[in-house]
Amino acid sequence: MLFRSSDANTVNNREMPDICLQHMMAVMLLDKTASFAAAHDKPRMKDAAVLRERAKVELVFDQELEKLVPLRVGIVEVTLNDGTTLTERVDAVRGSAQNPMTREEVATKARDLMSPVLGASRTDRLITAILSLEKATTLRALRPLLQPAR
Repeated sequence: MLFRSSDANTVNNREMPDICLQHMMAVMLLDKTASFAAAHDKPRMKDAAVLRERAKVELVFDQELEKLVPLRVGIVEVTLNDGTTLTERVDAVRGSAQNPMTREEVATKARDLMSPVLGASRTDRLITAILSLEKATTLRALRPLLQPAR
């Protein structure tokens, strides 16, 4: 992966799982996704399977990307076992104004974050209420949906 130096220093081989690029890439390879729980599972940083995948991930500092500030550009290069190299350049962080998430992506992210606290049913009801907020006559109906599950 190619990153500008200022960003690379923040995410390169950190001991905190949520900001360690190598760890998060390894988890995504294994889980086929990145979840809030996986990003905060510090003991998993010592898992043998994660460590095997993590060893394959290299972050390369790219001074040319530094010239693009304030844009936060990243380039991912994947080399397959047969030697084929796949490259993807991302010019805007997902979820930014330049690269917005769809409603469904926002709802999926919200479910991942809220379900452990509110429960799946309450989370779904809250998401539905928020996505149709313009139809609400009062916001009082949201209060019970914001209470943690018991």
